Amino acid sequence: MTTGSSRYDRAFARRMISIPLVYLALPLWTVLSPIVVPVALLIDVIQGRWRVPTIRLWIFALVFTVHEWIGVAYATRLWVRGHFGQRLDLERHRCVQAWWATSLLGWARRLLHVELDLGDAASVPDGELIVLSRHASMIDALIPAVLFTGILDRPVHYVLKKELQWIPNIDIYGHRLGNHFVDRDGDRASELAGIAQLAQRALPDSALVIFPEGTYATAASKQRVARSLERRQHSHLASLNDELVRLLPPRAAGSLSLLDQRPTSPVMILGHVGLEGVAELRGLRRHLPARSPVVVRWWMQPRSSIPPDPPGRIEWLEDQWRTLDRWVVQELDS
Repeated sequence: MTTGSSRYDRAFARRMISIPLVYLALPLWTVLSPIVVPVALLIDVIQGRWRVPTIRLWIFALVFTVHEWIGVAYATRLWVRGHFGQRLDLERHRCVQAWWATSLLGWARRLLHVELDLGDAASVPDGELIVLSRHASMIDALIPAVLFTGILDRPVHYVLKKELQWIPNIDIYGHRLGNHFVDRDGDRASELAGIAQLAQRALPDSALVIFPEGTYATAASKQRVARSLERRQHSHLASLNDELVRLLPPRAAGSLSLLDQRPTSPVMILGHVGLEGVAELRGLRRHLPARSPVVVRWWMQPRSSIPPDPPGRIEWLEDQWRTLDRWVVQELDS
């Protein structure tokens, strides 16, 4: 298992690269904008993209970088006020997390027409929850933060892939708020211990969010997963991958770890449609600005409906993913 000192050294080295890059990016992009914007406009016109997605994405990148500037500056202030990290005010960190997610989504709505249809947010039950969410793009990672911190004023903790630590605000606030960043090629026992620690240190009445698919579910990723499962002779999961139309087979280990650590927490299965095809830059330019809202829906599973044994829980999780896949297909076909 990685020692605390080693993790600190890695975080320090990473931030010595990522934070200066962010602070250099904004003035550089601002200076380049008088050149880039006309070129982007020309490209959009030549390609018949009359809603100018390239320009919109360029402006959104600038807005995103401004959010990084503000977030890092406030994180520094909180660190100093917290006796140089000795007594951090986690409630204020949670407020910044809520601002970051809701503000970015607000700008995505203005620039990219990304609207969230969250249904009846008041129907979410009180208390601790485990959230198993669909994963189709980076945008959907904002949905639980907007729902829980922005609308319901409740804490949320994530299991995220380690590559997201190169985004300074996700890195700094994510670690201070006890999120776990998974190394998908790392030691399995160590990663599961990290997920268990997330649950143990979570704030009261929090939602613990994990994306069981492990990566964006796209046509290309389904093919990669199929080849990987075939190579490792995981015939059952390969069959499930073929059965699922829009989703990837869930990786059960992380979800089971959260279930073990939260033995009484109900489970929310979180689904959405409207972000298909925007996992990569090419898809962003093709599908944005959005033409219809991102429809977000969920259903609750009481703990009494979840088997106590690991094999039963894996079967239960796969059944939930079949149900979620059918809902996504039905929504997209309607």
